[in-house]
Amino acid sequence: MRVAAALRRGARNAIRSCLGIEAGDVVTLVCDDASIHVAASLFAEIADVGARCHAFILERRSPRPLTGLPAEIGRALKLSKASIYTVHPKEGEYEHRKELIGMVAPLKLRHAHMIRITEDAMMQGMLSDYRRVAKLNAVVKQRLERASEIRVSSASGTDVRVALDPGEPIYSAAGVIEPGEWANLPNGEVYTVPAAVDGVYVCDGTVPSEEKFDRVELSRHPLRIEMANGRLTKLEGGPGKLAESILATVRAGRNVDRVGMFAVGTNFELLMPIGDASQDMYIPGAYFSLGRPVATGSAAWTSTCQLSFSGRKTSLSIDGEILVDSGRYAPRILELTRE
Repeated sequence: MRVAAALRRGARNAIRSCLGIEAGDVVTLVCDDASIHVAASLFAEIADVGARCHAFILERRSPRPLTGLPAEIGRALKLSKASIYTVHPKEGEYEHRKELIGMVAPLKLRHAHMIRITEDAMMQGMLSDYRRVAKLNAVVKQRLERASEIRVSSASGTDVRVALDPGEPIYSAAGVIEPGEWANLPNGEVYTVPAAVDGVYVCDGTVPSEEKFDRVELSRHPLRIEMANGRLTKLEGGPGKLAESILATVRAGRNVDRVGMFAVGTNFELLMPIGDASQDMYIPGAYFSLGRPVATGSAAWTSTCQLSFSGRKTSLSIDGEILVDSGRYAPRILELTRE
């Protein structure tokens, strides 16, 4: 299969910068028909670096949804230094993903979870310099750890104050993967469970919906989310019946009205949403998730699901210092990533 040059550039970053694969390494690559072009670019780059690859296409192994991890994939993982999972999952396939992730630490794998990645995301979010993203994460994390006042704003009407919980860890996800670890790709964020969130967040970037909305449509008809003391108090707007659908999910679940995550996007080379959640959450600025704080494993409370919302061209200031201005990191902040 001929692989587009733009896909190969993204694959090169994933294989060499993020996973650190070298000649002689063995890699397990799991994909499906929906991600075959992305997988082909990764396979070609693995071969180019001089590593060996065990490749599996899920549809060739078993009818989907695939509930359990096929034994041959498990055997391949035990012989590998690194692994990649690039699949558009179907309902009922959580268990086999959980089983695969559970093997990462014991086998000291470097695992890239490229779930639902599209060719667009591969040709944009995967072109970033992830070594610099890691340095930017360190800068943002340091600022958040000593923050007294955090403000998120935008020209479209976002005005939110965030208070952090000193008992909750602040996590960094930069896409540079060490042995025994796994990370989503594309990547680039610093996140935590906040103590309190108050204000209005205008969601005109990415919404939690199975329905795909055109970028222009969502920018013209954004969701307006009101929060007080870390709880959703009002949600309105959006295209069609989007707000009604989200509110139905909130009402049907437990603690879905509670803000479970505050995150700062650090993939500084991304400019605008493309309508792909696998990339858009990492755009410079800040986003929030309602419901389950699964990303941090908080034991203080749980929820039945997680709903993530992102905006475009958001600004972030910490104790009066502007880190992000309308979706772009301040030059003095980016300069710190060159040191």
